[in-house]
Amino acid sequence: MCCEKIELGPEVNSRSLVCQLAKEGFPVPVIAKALGLNRTYCYSLLKPPVLKPKRPSVDKDALVKQWIRKLCEEFPTYGYRRIQVMLRRRYNVRVNHKRVYRLMKEMGLLVKSPKRGASRAKRRGKIPVTRSNEHFQCDMTKVWCGKDGWGYLFAVIDAYDREIVGYSFSRFCRTEDLLKAVDMALNYRFPNGVQGAGLTLRTDTGCQMTSRRFIQAMKVCQINHERTGYNNPDADGYIERFFRSLKEEEVWLQEYSSFAEAKAAIESYIRFYNTDRPHSALGYRSPLEFRNWKMQQNAA
Repeated sequence: MCCEKIELGPEVNSRSLVCQLAKEGFPVPVIAKALGLNRTYCYSLLKPPVLKPKRPSVDKDALVKQWIRKLCEEFPTYGYRRIQVMLRRRYNVRVNHKRVYRLMKEMGLLVKSPKRGASRAKRRGKIPVTRSNEHFQCDMTKVWCGKDGWGYLFAVIDAYDREIVGYSFSRFCRTEDLLKAVDMALNYRFPNGVQGAGLTLRTDTGCQMTSRRFIQAMKVCQINHERTGYNNPDADGYIERFFRSLKEEEVWLQEYSSFAEAKAAIESYIRFYNTDRPHSALGYRSPLEFRNWKMQQNAA
């Protein structure tokens, strides 16, 4: 082989050419001189390439997925926006809602939006509330308590900050139990008395809400008592929406064996609802957080 320098085009593979010439018996110094390469470099090309072990791929979302799955198991009715809020509260992790949506979609955990029924003509529920302690709504729902039969929950909600300000869960469905819930609300929000506060309380036309005893109590307290029309649940939509959340997120997921078990679970949910549950209408704050935030704004 002549030792004249060989010009290597960009398409020529140096390693394959050096190996081929060495296999044909040419010494490395001659190959290096002919190809215009460094002798040490040629020796290195003749060595088998060292293959670096591939690093196992790391799923950067693995921990977030684990947290999301735990939250979805605890709150199966929550959408990706509420899950995003709970990630921050439970695990102090700030994750973009688009990322939460993508991960929940990958894991098949997205909640289908409920189908809405036909729109009704009556819409008294959309009331112009401007502050807390201005408009309360009260209603009753029943919960199956296993061996003890039905339990009856009267609840009072503030239409502005959505906090459950009073409730009574009893095995009976009496005016006395309704008055306990209302009395709890008034003692909580009006410790110095409700007279002259301009409070409106809206109820439906159930027998407890239209009883003489209840109507007289509203007059004595100087509370403006509004009653909804027949077959018009939108008129007290705030308390109806709370009952729906209670049923979907707590009651329908359980099978209570007794009244005592149901009572403890419902009271625990109401505490969670008031203090921790993110509410979409309140900027994903809980009712208590929203009320405190408003008080700070008014004080500033």
